[in-house]
Amino acid sequence: MFKRLISFGAAAIAALTSACEDGPSTIPGGWRSAAVWSTMVHASANGPVWLNVHGQPFGAAADFNDKLAAAMTNQLVGRQLAFTARRDQADRPEFRVVLAFNVPANADPRDLCAGQVATAAQPGDKVTVLAAFCDKSGLLSSVQGWVAKVEGVDDPRFRRLLGQAVRDLFGSP
Repeated sequence: MFKRLISFGAAAIAALTSACEDGPSTIPGGWRSAAVWSTMVHASANGPVWLNVHGQPFGAAADFNDKLAAAMTNQLVGRQLAFTARRDQADRPEFRVVLAFNVPANADPRDLCAGQVATAAQPGDKVTVLAAFCDKSGLLSSVQGWVAKVEGVDDPRFRRLLGQAVRDLFGSP
C-alpha cells in the first residue's frame, strides 16, 4: 500500500513538473521606475492605454491586436485597466505598452520605447514576448516571457502569459 502511494505521488509530481516545461513564464526586467504605478493610473484615468504590437506569432490575423488588448484588459488586482490596440482610441497615447513577439534574445526593452523593434523571427514551438511600459521619455518597466505549444491567441495558456506580463509590468501600488 505504501509503495503504491509513493508511486502515485511520484507520478503526480512528474505530471506537474512536465506541465511547467511549457510555461507560461515571465521575468520582470532588471530596472523599474518608482513611478510605474502612478504613471499607469494617470495614463488610464480617462480611457484605455495604447497597446503597440510588433509581430504576430500565429501568422497574420486581422483581429490579433484587438484580441491581445482584450486579453490584457483588467488583469491587475485592485485597478481596472483597459487596453486598446488603436492609438487614436487611447486617451494619452504618449503612454503605451509595447509588445514584441519572438524578437532576438539580446533585444533591449529601451529600444521598444524608442520605436526600434527588430524583425520578429519565426517562433517554432515557443512564443516569446518582450514587453515595455513607456512614456515620452523612455522606459518605465519591462518584462520578458515565453510559452510553448500554444495554438493561438485564444489558447488559455497564451492568455495567462499576457496576464502575467501585465502584472509584472505594473506591479502593485
